[in-house]
Amino acid sequence: FGHVKGAYTGAVGERAGRFEHADGGTLFLDEVGDMPLPMQAKLLRVLENGEVVRVGSNEPVRVNVRVLSATNSDLAGRVRAKEFREDLYFRIKGATIEIPPLRNRRDDIPPLIEHFIARANQTHRTKIKGVTPDARRVLMAYPWPGNVRQLRNTIENMVVLASGDRLSVDDLPAEIHRPPHDLQDKQFGQLAGISLEDAEKELIRNTLKMTGGNREQAAGILGIGERTLYRKIKEYGLQE
Repeated sequence: FGHVKGAYTGAVGERAGRFEHADGGTLFLDEVGDMPLPMQAKLLRVLENGEVVRVGSNEPVRVNVRVLSATNSDLAGRVRAKEFREDLYFRIKGATIEIPPLRNRRDDIPPLIEHFIARANQTHRTKIKGVTPDARRVLMAYPWPGNVRQLRNTIENMVVLASGDRLSVDDLPAEIHRPPHDLQDKQFGQLAGISLEDAEKELIRNTLKMTGGNREQAAGILGIGERTLYRKIKEYGLQE
């Protein structure tokens, strides 16, 4: 929201806030669900009246801004918990676009990997050409609890620390490289004492579930061809 000169220690001059800079345009508010309640009241005033008041001033400044906001929080739940203002919730709800978590749209992972490699190459002046098939399989299988942001940071770190011109399994952070093995251990632990056919059926079922039904990805994780996987799916009656 900006401030006026002398508003607080160190405020040696006036400063326009984000809304003033975005006047006549669009302002993106990320993680709006984490906004403190006092700040929510200020945001509501802007949205309702089209006015901002700089810190240390009583004079409103007119602004015309379109606001886009994003959150990974359950805002309705935060409203019920009195952690988010109900009036602000309905004010920003407007047209809502729900983006599924990255683990539920694994087809987006390969192009995102390429995009983040290109961006990291530009930022760090590196010349990474891509990822090895093994590294790609691990990246595709990982559940990405931090979604796209986690993938972006992971790829950037791998690019900076890479030992070759392609990102390999050796460049993967340990916390990402482990889960597929942990998952397999968990699956095999659950399959102890049953027939080989039933074990294979459950492994295929769990892998398909993990990839959201994507057979190409599932085949890659299982280390078999797509035709073989298709035959096994038909044989075990795993069609959706």
